[in-house]
Amino acid sequence: MRILCIGDVTSPKGVEHLRQNLWRVRKENGIDFCIVNAENAALITGASVNDAETLLSSGADCLTGGNHTLRNRSVYTYLDDSEYMLRPINFGEGTPGHGYTVLDCNGYKIMVINAMGNINIEPVLDSPYSYIDRVLEREAGKYDFAVLDIHAEATGEKAAIGYAYDGKISVIFGTHTHVPTCDEIILPRGTGYISDIGMCGESGGVLGMNPELVVKAQRSRMPIRFEAASGAPRATGVIFELNESTGKVTSIKRIAF
Repeated sequence: MRILCIGDVTSPKGVEHLRQNLWRVRKENGIDFCIVNAENAALITGASVNDAETLLSSGADCLTGGNHTLRNRSVYTYLDDSEYMLRPINFGEGTPGHGYTVLDCNGYKIMVINAMGNINIEPVLDSPYSYIDRVLEREAGKYDFAVLDIHAEATGEKAAIGYAYDGKISVIFGTHTHVPTCDEIILPRGTGYISDIGMCGESGGVLGMNPELVVKAQRSRMPIRFEAASGAPRATGVIFELNESTGKVTSIKRIAF
């Protein structure tokens, strides 16, 4: 079982980049299941229904989100109705959408959980641990493999979650910082972990954004509307290979295209 996870889509051009390339990348790498974090697809304002549908028809099997997902009100009903698009599970009660889903893949059931950290990130949500614990208990015996997208700023928080669920969740990957890390590791009980898988959007900027505007915002501390960078779109992510009998990860490979 090969699972491809792609970091935060940061702009409409990032969506288009995946539309043009994701099926090819899946075929070249023998990918069985693909997860894309789509929370910034509409340029820091969440993802639209059209963004979601485009990504799902372009090779993504499941879309995860983050702190910007709910900024786009037009997607609320879609979040409620779709089993393929998630928002962090630890958003408050009554929030549109779902924090996890169980999907079929080649005769297996894959549970995807989306959670958000609460260190140096807004909005500040409840700790994700109890939410993840409840899902694992509620869905026990109903899935073959579990995957967690932990959307968080602090690498230490992500790493702690990795060790907390080592052997309980097959794949744990971090999103949000838009910068791919090189700390991929198979943890002692067989969980594949990496702190951040990067982004999909224009290159040559600051986390996908126009560097001049980012610098201006940091210097002035005034609200400034960001624009995408001007470089060619690029996607980064990770391929996790699992032993289908044990659910343990056997290899982890970073990928860029």
